[in-house]
Amino acid sequence: MPAFLKKITGIILLCLTCFFTKAQLVLPPVYEIKSDTIDFQQLDNNFWQILTDKDGKLTIDEVSVSNRFRNASLKLDDTLAKAYWIRYSLKNTMIGEAGIALNSLSDYDDFYIAQPGGKWKHYISGEKYDWNKKDGLKKTNCIPFPMQPDAQVLVYQRVANDAYGLKSFFAVYIVSTAKIIQDNYVAPFENTNKRFNIFSFDQLKDMFIIGFLVFAGFFNLFFFAVVRERMYLYFSLFLFALSSNRLFNTSYRYFFEMRPDFVQYVFYLYIAWAFIQFFLIHFIRYFFKTYEFYKKWDRFLFFQSFFWALVIFLKNLITTIPGWWNKTLSFLNLLPLPIIFISLLITLFLFVAKARTEKFTRLMIIAAFPFVFWYATSLSSEVTAQFTSSKLFSSLYQWTHTNFRTIEIICMSWFVLFSSRILFLRYSQLQKDNIQQALEKEKLLRDKELERTQLIEQQKELLEKQVEERTSELKQSIEELKATQSQLIQSEKMASLGELTAGIAHEIQNPLNFVNNFSEVNKELLVEMKDEIKKGNIDEVNALADDVIANEEKINHHGKRADAIVKGMLQHSRSSSATKEPTDINKLADEYLRLAYHGLRAKDKSFNATLKTDFDESIGNLNIIPQDIGRVILNLITNAFYAATEKALSAVATSATAKYEPTVSVSTKKIADKVLIAVKDNGNGIPQKILDKIFQPFFTTKPAGQGTGLGLSLSYDIVNAHGGKLKVETKEGEGTEFIVELPNS
Repeated sequence: MPAFLKKITGIILLCLTCFFTKAQLVLPPVYEIKSDTIDFQQLDNNFWQILTDKDGKLTIDEVSVSNRFRNASLKLDDTLAKAYWIRYSLKNTMIGEAGIALNSLSDYDDFYIAQPGGKWKHYISGEKYDWNKKDGLKKTNCIPFPMQPDAQVLVYQRVANDAYGLKSFFAVYIVSTAKIIQDNYVAPFENTNKRFNIFSFDQLKDMFIIGFLVFAGFFNLFFFAVVRERMYLYFSLFLFALSSNRLFNTSYRYFFEMRPDFVQYVFYLYIAWAFIQFFLIHFIRYFFKTYEFYKKWDRFLFFQSFFWALVIFLKNLITTIPGWWNKTLSFLNLLPLPIIFISLLITLFLFVAKARTEKFTRLMIIAAFPFVFWYATSLSSEVTAQFTSSKLFSSLYQWTHTNFRTIEIICMSWFVLFSSRILFLRYSQLQKDNIQQALEKEKLLRDKELERTQLIEQQKELLEKQVEERTSELKQSIEELKATQSQLIQSEKMASLGELTAGIAHEIQNPLNFVNNFSEVNKELLVEMKDEIKKGNIDEVNALADDVIANEEKINHHGKRADAIVKGMLQHSRSSSATKEPTDINKLADEYLRLAYHGLRAKDKSFNATLKTDFDESIGNLNIIPQDIGRVILNLITNAFYAATEKALSAVATSATAKYEPTVSVSTKKIADKVLIAVKDNGNGIPQKILDKIFQPFFTTKPAGQGTGLGLSLSYDIVNAHGGKLKVETKEGEGTEFIVELPNS
């Protein structure tokens, strides 16, 4: 089939689908408004339809053409959705205008009224919507919608709640706008009996009990801060939760009348009802110490506290669960206090059976009985009234409901006062017990202190003898340590001298060769001079004499050179005079570089390295102890040659860096009032993990027998003694540079 025919066929099918879908829309029967003076007109289920919006993402345009609406009379508990769409039609059959309003019973309601031209008029209402976004009569969640005679409208109402599903009391209502305004906006200000009065007797009772509970809570919290017993903490938290619950009762009516925009936040205070049971159970646990005497029963009480708290949370936070779950939670919500009352009786029975009752336990029974009994009685009457039709239970419920607050305040005051008195007496008893324990503890400490003093005296005599013996041994050990240290230092000096021996021999050999060679030449020249004298050739004799004199000067120069080398060797080997003298630092560094290099060459003919020097000629003489600084330079150069040699050997073994060329550089530089002497190699560098240890005595990375571990330590001390610093910069795999920083004075 050609492509354009496929497109035409698709368009035709789409048009037919839209046509039949539109044609299949079946609207509910029209609800006729015959009066606008009735407070609430509830639409029967056959007058409205419902559409389940599982994800809450459908729009009014999608819903208005949907054929998935179903009759509201069908059971709605079989599914839970994020939102629902309600559809119904209204018609004014009155002679005049119908002053009606659309009513919201959910957290979030959106009303869409069909307008000419396929447009929609949108209104917002609901308990949880932001106050500033709501339309109509915000306090009562009503949208006034006057209708002219014979006018008919189609309404789409989107219903949503914080939790999935519809609220159990959901229905579609049409309310009288005039009645709503009169009852909720006008009457409270015209009729003083209906107006909220903060100084009414009921409000004063509530404020009194709230203040009383808060004061008692802080009173017991003070006891907890002193004695650190959880019993006082849980009782104070129980009182605070109870006061929050009472605050909900009195603040709800105030805000509903005066500031309805805050009513939604007041509901959070009701959550305190969950904590009342929770803290009360834990107070019972710690007061009777069930965790100590009856561990299984204590675990049951512990579980019970969390279970009732969870039930009350679910009931009061998730108020939109439909069906039997909602009924179950409603039933469970009434049970905590009766169950707690029974649990308290069982706990008391356990203690009485084991003869563990004491004064405070008996007093607590007297304190708690009226309070718990009244709550158990009132709640039991409410439960029986809901699930039975007995007139006796109904009358009992009406009586308890009417007198609940007054009797509750009496019982609560009795319980709080008596309980606080009991806890205060217990606190006083604890204080006495603590004082008694403190006195006994102090006596015990005194006895122990006396024993300890006697023991110390005995040990003191023994220790004095041991100290004398150890002191004698320590003095001997120190003397031996000093002798060993001197030997080690001398060994290090001799080791460095040994490193120089081959280099010194090489350096002495050069001037000696010159002396020997020029001596042989002079001998030949003198023999030749004799011959010329015999011949009487004076000019030739003078020329030969000049050559002899020049050679003698060279012999003298090289002799002095050998003498200087020997003197330097002697200076290096003997102990330091600790006398500073002007020294050419460039000459000193160059000399030790050559000596160290030739020394290593003499020991290992295969060794070879590139020597680089960069001396700052502006330095001149430096006031130092030459033999000490010479040792430092020699040690650093020797270490540099060792590092370069190690890398060269490893490169040959692995063939990893065939072009590697060992290089050692020595440089000097003058910076302001400092002189820097740098010795750099291109060896393997120093691992970061041992960098902090290299200046420690006896630390070495060389194999056993090749180093004492004192070279860098002595060098560090020598440089510090000169008022300088010895620094190191290294990078693994690339090399190391030691920098000697000396003051230029």
